[in-house]
Amino acid sequence: MYRYLIIDDEMLIRKGTIKKLKPLEPQVICCGEAENGEEGIRMARELQPDIIILDMQMPVMDGMQLLPWMAEHFPGVPLIVISGFQNFDYMKQAISSKAVDYILKPFGKEEIQKTVMNAVEALQNKESQEQQILSMQEEKEEACYALDRKLLYNLIMGYDTEDATISSERLYFINQAHNLVLLTVYSVSGDEIPSMQENLEKTGFADLVLYLPHTFIRQSGFWILFLPEYEAESAKSARLLKQFLDTLRTKMEDSPFLVGISDVHRDIQELHRAYLETTEALNCQKVGKEMEGEFFYSETGTPMDIQWEGEEEFLFRIESGQMELVKKMAEELFDWYSSIPDCTLADVKRHCEHVGGRCRQIMSRYLGQKKEQSASPEMQAVVNTLFTLKDVENYYLQFYLNIAHLLRPHSIYNTGELIDQIQTYMKKNYQKSITQDFLASLFFLNRSYLSQLFRKKTGQKFIDYLNEIRIEKAKEQLISTDKKMYQIARSVGYDNVKYFFRIFRKKTGFSPEQFREEQKSRKFE
Repeated sequence: MYRYLIIDDEMLIRKGTIKKLKPLEPQVICCGEAENGEEGIRMARELQPDIIILDMQMPVMDGMQLLPWMAEHFPGVPLIVISGFQNFDYMKQAISSKAVDYILKPFGKEEIQKTVMNAVEALQNKESQEQQILSMQEEKEEACYALDRKLLYNLIMGYDTEDATISSERLYFINQAHNLVLLTVYSVSGDEIPSMQENLEKTGFADLVLYLPHTFIRQSGFWILFLPEYEAESAKSARLLKQFLDTLRTKMEDSPFLVGISDVHRDIQELHRAYLETTEALNCQKVGKEMEGEFFYSETGTPMDIQWEGEEEFLFRIESGQMELVKKMAEELFDWYSSIPDCTLADVKRHCEHVGGRCRQIMSRYLGQKKEQSASPEMQAVVNTLFTLKDVENYYLQFYLNIAHLLRPHSIYNTGELIDQIQTYMKKNYQKSITQDFLASLFFLNRSYLSQLFRKKTGQKFIDYLNEIRIEKAKEQLISTDKKMYQIARSVGYDNVKYFFRIFRKKTGFSPEQFREEQKSRKFE
């Protein structure tokens, strides 16, 4: 619906014009009448009409004065000029004021209706253009907003991003923000992290906090909190951060979560550093305690050196492809982690990677793969996104089982007689601490039975066979290397160098030094 104001000093002309335009209702209706220019200005201000119809000859203020005023103060309103006679000056003024049309009295209803509809069409075209421009601006803003969110996510993840500048009006305030804290949120239950946009608007955080979901991990996401300058000293002391954490707890009270909180940073270019701080904070949680709450970044202490007495047996079970025992021992391992005082999630990940590296070494020997002890970047990336002991356990359990499954058909311990398998293990692991008790447990034998069976099948005592292997390996090193005696002793399984000397002399009739000199003299004969 379009509303017009008619300004004419002759009441009959006003009423006649309204009557002639009656057929255009309800699309076009009259909203007011004025009998001179000054009254017309007052009513135009009050009624804000879409179209103005005005006479040129009026008392108090005529059309020559009124037209330029209307053109200046109501530039978007079509002006229809009517006059009792043709006057060049009137027409010139109407044209300069960008009036839609100039019609002469008396005029018929078809003429005035056509003129008004031309004005309506002009308004519709203008509205369509404005809507199109507005739509384009909104589309551009949405595209810029999406790009800005992607930019911030890439900065968090450490992807290469040069000349990072915020372009959307919605996030433009970030360019002026001086301080930020990053929060990495992790759902313990595996639920998706809520955006909480409605809650933020109600609590006044909407323009201070931005949520970015993790692209690949549904139970993880990031909050960027922008702090005022006076709260720039420390994340722990930031009043705004405490308020936000209270809001987060209220929203997620039915879904336990973990939050890693970075230190205060000055620029969005520091977001990746902030992300590393949040993951370090989450990894510092003690695994023996209930895993829920907030963890602030701080300098970490010395990593714990975890020594697991079941490691050698575990590796043997993996190499043998004994899936059920691998699963059982892995579960026992993670239960054991929880019992270690002050053991952190970072310590668990570090030890799992150590065991994983030894597994990869075994796998490379069987499958001819490149010997890589460290995890692949892809595996490291996944482990770096796991922040509960159970999630780490599930991941590494599958990893260990996968290797055991791959090795099962190739394992050297799945063929031959039992004593052959035991001898194979001794030949492969002579440098380790091997006892009859340990071997008996690996192969599910009674210690006494193993001793009897071994001597019966090989004609040697267990310890004599093991020393024979070790001394042969020591001979190879004495001949081919310049290693010191204690280095060779340890490399073949003897922690006590004197004991190594005694066994070597017993087996060869020479001390290790004499054996080396003897071999050298033979070489030059």
